[in-house]
This record gives sequence, structure tokens and C-alpha cells, in this order.
Amino acid sequence: MMFKSKIKRRLAQPSGTLFVGLAVACTLMALPQSWQISMRDAVTALLRPGQRAALQVRDVTASTSAWLTAHFNVTARLTQAEAELKRLCDENERLAAELAIARAEQASLAATEDDATEEADSLLKAHCVPARVLGRQGRAFLARHHLLDVGTGDGVECEDFVVDRPALIDRGQDAPVVAGQLVLAGHRVYGKVVESGKRTSRVCGVCEPGYRDLVAIGSVSGPQGLLEGTGEELARIRLVENTQPVAVDDLVYTTSGAGVVAVPLVCGRVVRVEQSTGAAHWDIWMEPAVATIPQRVAVLSVQLR
Repeated sequence: MMFKSKIKRRLAQPSGTLFVGLAVACTLMALPQSWQISMRDAVTALLRPGQRAALQVRDVTASTSAWLTAHFNVTARLTQAEAELKRLCDENERLAAELAIARAEQASLAATEDDATEEADSLLKAHCVPARVLGRQGRAFLARHHLLDVGTGDGVECEDFVVDRPALIDRGQDAPVVAGQLVLAGHRVYGKVVESGKRTSRVCGVCEPGYRDLVAIGSVSGPQGLLEGTGEELARIRLVENTQPVAVDDLVYTTSGAGVVAVPLVCGRVVRVEQSTGAAHWDIWMEPAVATIPQRVAVLSVQLR
């Protein structure tokens, strides 16, 4: 028993396994060739089903891998195409809005030429005061020289804190510019003058809190509502009854220039129309026609002829 266990331990070692393999190989080489051929055929026949199964598994694995690769490639291309489609739709919507505003401005210019004779007989006339919007350097210069656009007449006292304001233009009461006047970029409304100093004025944009204006939707004679700044990217239009026709992409016009300016002034376009349950008015959200602060603006002033 001890001899057998000793042999088993030696055979379990790598050297023992190698010895057994060499012994078997030498024995097979010593057999007659006919026996070798018979044994080879028998072993081949015994291994053939396993080889066929292995080949089938390889083929199935290769086809599955090719299908998965193609599927993932198609999925990635589809995701990329959907993202590109969304980007193009957004760009197309933006361009359509720009085109609608440009067409409205073109039609307004044509109407202005037709109404030139009528305007010559009107009591009031519109006058635009050109102005520049002061940037950081301009504001810094005013701050260094301790210049503000308001004084004691506006309630400013000594030791009051000075905070950074929204848009500041380089025209004031000497222009003359007064609070309440519209600030335009072309035929588009950027905002209103809310404070007028001696040489500079503060402008509140359409979407900024505190901005209010009476507007018409769809046309200058369309449904009227109250435009309010929200402090967000979109302004809100209130007090439009839900019986009035309002749709997305309708242009929004200010009524402040009615009877004075022949060219309709565009505030923006409708991007969302909602109705709360039981409410008698639409909830309308407007995208401003001037989304960023322009470098040059014009302050609309009304004068007697």
C-alpha cells in the first residue's frame, strides 16, 4: 500500500506526468503501423463529434458577435441622428421666427411709405435718440469717478449702497430721455427706460422683473394682454381671454407706439400657450425678439409736430 501511494504521489508531480507521457509515446511508436493507423482512425472518429460541435459553436458565436456589433452601431447612429434632428428642428424653429419677424418688418416699412402723407398731418411724431449700451469698462469708469445716473431728486442719499444695475445707456435727461420710453433695436423692443439721470439712463429688458407693457398678439389689432417680465428667459402675457385666438409662433407687438409709429414694433413671439383648469384666461409665454443686450439702441421719444 505504501508503495502504491508513493507511486501515485510521484505520478501526480509534473515530472511523473511527463514520464508517463513519454512512456506512452514510445509504446505507440513501437506498435506496428497498421495498429497506429487503426488507433488514429478510432481516436479521430471519437473526437469528430466534439470538433463539429466546437465548429458550430464558433460559427454561432461569430454570427452573434457580428449581429451585436451591427446592432450597437445602428443604435449609436440612430441616437446621433435623433440628436442631430432635434438640433436641426430647434434651428429651423429659430430661423422661422427670425423670418417671420423680418417679414413683419418689411411689411411695416412698406406700410410706412404708404402712410407718409398721413403722418405729415398727424399731431405727434416719433423721434429716436441713438444710444450705446455701456459695458463693463464704461461702468467701471463711472464707478471710479463716482458718477451715477441718479441724484437726490430720485431719493439717493449719502452712504446709500450702490449695486450693479442691468443695462445702462449713455443718454440721459439732456438727450432728452425720460422714464417710460421704449428702447429699440431696429424695429424690435429691447425694453424700457426705468430711470433717467443727467447723462445716463437705466433700461429694464422685456424679460426682467418689473417690466410691463400692453401688447397685441398676432397683429397690431389682435388680442391684447399685459406683458410682464419674469426674470427668466421667457416673459409672460396675462389677461388674454381664452376665447381669443392665440397660437404658438404668433408675433407679439407693443401698443405703446400706436398712433405715433407707423412701423409695428415687435416684442417677441409666442412659444407656449396653456390654460389652467377653470381659468378664464390663457397662460402665454413669449420669447423676446432681442434675446441679448445689443451694443446700440434707440430710445423712442414722442414730440409735437
